[in-house]
Order: sequence, then C-alpha cells, then structure tokens
Amino acid sequence: MRSGEDFRQRLLPELRAGQLYNCGVVRAEVLRGIKLPSMRDAMCDFFDIIPEVPCDAKLWRQVSELGWSLGRRGKWPPITDLTIAVCAQRVGATVITSDAHFRDIPNLETRADL
Repeated sequence: MRSGEDFRQRLLPELRAGQLYNCGVVRAEVLRGIKLPSMRDAMCDFFDIIPEVPCDAKLWRQVSELGWSLGRRGKWPPITDLTIAVCAQRVGATVITSDAHFRDIPNLETRADL
C-alpha cells in the first residue's frame, strides 16, 4: 500500500479459492496506518469479506508458549508477529511479509510478495 498499489485485486483469486485468511492483528495494523478515510473504508469492506482466524483463549495460550520458547533461544519477535504466526499456523496459511522476525518462527511458511 505504501507504493500506492491497490493490492486487493491481486488477492481476489486467493480469496475466491478459499486460500486467504486474516486476523484481527493484521486488520488493526493495516487500518491504523491508512491516512485517507475513503481508502480506510474500502479496506474495512475488504477485510469484512475475508475469513478471519478467531483469537480465542487457546490461540493466546499458543502465542504465549511460542513467545516463551523463542525467548529461551534469544529471539524476541513482537507479540503482533507471534499472533499473526499462530493464526497462520492454525489454518495452514503462508504469511506474506518481508519482516525478518517471521523467519525465527518454526514451521511457519512465509513469502515476500503476493
């Protein structure tokens, strides 16, 4: 989005194929950074049609355990990244990111671009 590209069109095939998921942390991170109200509204509408991984008590226990185990190895990814990773693992999804923190998370598939 920083480049001005509307990536929603590029994600539609994955959404139609049932291969696109979101979580509340991603929604909050993306929406808080959007400056234009019209673009924010459009992204809200887009997020509303993407299946969202529920962040229940079990997920938060998994986030806590992952954070603890990585911390024992000297790795301290942000809680947001841990939450995104656990949500992705829950549904077997690949995380699209260039954030190096995700490389420290075992058994997590990532890719840098759409």
